[in-house]
Amino acid sequence: MTTKTKKESSPDEEGVKRHRVQLDFSPEAYERLNRIRTRSDAATNAEVVRNALRLYDWFLEQTSKDARFQIVENGDVKEIEFFF
Repeated sequence: MTTKTKKESSPDEEGVKRHRVQLDFSPEAYERLNRIRTRSDAATNAEVVRNALRLYDWFLEQTSKDARFQIVENGDVKEIEFFF
């Protein structure tokens, strides 16, 4: 993985410093990325990755507070555990 600092400008982001990250995906992971992009109506793969990072950050914050997760499916409440 490589990172580069790059200054890009657009009318609403003048002077914002950005970091370019290059990722290598297996064919299966790349297909998953594209499938998620399509299902989520994301404009770019970068948007999918940013949203995934935001969600993962929230998840880690919740688990650090010993939060418990539940899913409600057809009126049934099920507690779920994540193993990473």
